[in-house]
Amino acid sequence: MKQPVTTSAKQIDLSVIVAVYNEDPRNLIRLLERLDANIRPLDLSYEVVFVNDGSRDIATSALRQIAAECANIKLIELSRNFGQQAAITAGLDHTEGRMVVNMDSDLQDPPELIPTMFQKWKEGYDVVYATRSRRRDRFLKRSTAYMFYRVLGALSTVNIPQDTGDFRLMDRKVVDALASLPERSRFIRGMVPWLGFKQCGVPLDRDAREVGESTYTVKKLLQLAVEGLIAFSVAPLYLLSIVGASLIGLSILALGAMAFTGSFELTNAQLLCCTVLFTGLQIACVGLVAVYISKMLDEVRRRPTYLVARRLGTGFENPEEDRTETKEATPAAAKAKATAKRQVAFAFDKK
Repeated sequence: MKQPVTTSAKQIDLSVIVAVYNEDPRNLIRLLERLDANIRPLDLSYEVVFVNDGSRDIATSALRQIAAECANIKLIELSRNFGQQAAITAGLDHTEGRMVVNMDSDLQDPPELIPTMFQKWKEGYDVVYATRSRRRDRFLKRSTAYMFYRVLGALSTVNIPQDTGDFRLMDRKVVDALASLPERSRFIRGMVPWLGFKQCGVPLDRDAREVGESTYTVKKLLQLAVEGLIAFSVAPLYLLSIVGASLIGLSILALGAMAFTGSFELTNAQLLCCTVLFTGLQIACVGLVAVYISKMLDEVRRRPTYLVARRLGTGFENPEEDRTETKEATPAAAKAKATAKRQVAFAFDKK
């Protein structure tokens, strides 16, 4: 059974990552209150790492005020909106806790579940993820999420838990292993199961958003779905081969039937339909292959997963210091090496 370490002034038991994009400040305040109410009884030292993913509204001002007033708050401001997965990666690279929890900022991931996750960690689990047993989202979002996880589970070579998001607790060794993966395109809810280690799920009754509007648009959901399918499945490419072989077989059978009956006459309408059908199939096949190639191009370009514009909070030493050596960007050697692999560039504003 695992035990929390005896903490000193610089040791942290638990790091909580919260990626923020144009979030209602009321949710941020309530989140901090509920985090403190649920973590304090566990007798753990903890930090909250907010990652501002290019917010353009009052969320930025609220986050800066929070970071200035709270001693256990870190704020990482990215240079623009890089997306949720990149923001989570930035948070992981700046955590120091023996355990790391990632959660959303809209309170749909309840902080009240953290004590249950912590208990599972003490039992020896390295990853504890929240499984959405019930969710109060809109019907379209629920149904598309349900289909996505079933399709991904059927096609993926990795056993990705169904109905799970990014709300999970990870042991430090899992965080360091995740940071060592070289992909620039991140699909964390698939990468963590790929790592292995001892994992389990806990049920989550996911509430509806109470304050503000979701910034996760249908376009972003589709991008995340494509990212997951491309990153963890080559089944679509095999499916193309099967479809092509089937069409060849059908063509041979059709030619044989026409030769046997002596009828080779086709109307103009039939020829047009066949031409449109096969042209559409060819374009779809080329498009699917192009998606895979575009992801390869993204990796070959070796652009950083994210860029940091500013770091705020007493948890940082020299928070807005311009850093040129990647090794100094994180305290742990393993994280520093991983960050160097991804060539994460820090472009802090100088005062």
